[in-house]
Amino acid sequence: MDITITTASASGMLSIPINLVFYAFVAAYVVHIIDESMLGENFVEMVRRSFWPAYEWKHFFGFNTLLMSMIILSVFLFDLFGGNWLLIPLIFVFQMVTNGLWHLGATCITKRYSPGLLTSILYWMLFHLIIRYAFLKGQIPVGLFALAGILGTLITIAMIGSFFVFRRRFGLDSQPEERA
Repeated sequence: MDITITTASASGMLSIPINLVFYAFVAAYVVHIIDESMLGENFVEMVRRSFWPAYEWKHFFGFNTLLMSMIILSVFLFDLFGGNWLLIPLIFVFQMVTNGLWHLGATCITKRYSPGLLTSILYWMLFHLIIRYAFLKGQIPVGLFALAGILGTLITIAMIGSFFVFRRRFGLDSQPEERA
């Protein structure tokens, strides 16, 4: 499956295979992890303050290593088998896009930079390419796209929801938001 981007140049059209766009999501995820680790209040500090006081870098990198491996495996499987294997990397695309929406919402609500927001823009740009040049052109079946959207969004909800479970477990719901 190719995402065909029409250019205004004399050469006509440029064709980018969708698996390369999926690998671009992997690269964007690497940048996202760096963003969450280094920009402003890092993700680990934010989670400790707001949700889970015992959260450590080993949790952060362990989870991200697992998720990165699953994303790469999903692209690899689609690259090998094609067809409906497209569903699996698309699930992760939706997970990354909706995770970016979480960062945007968290930034708006708290009026503090949510580590990961800046690089979420990369997800949204790549998602735009998939929608405009593959989905809207009929290269991705509507049912498959919708199923991926539902499953990817549910994964994001489960990830974010787990932090609220820890927040409740550690009794942070009854404490002021701003902790030392």
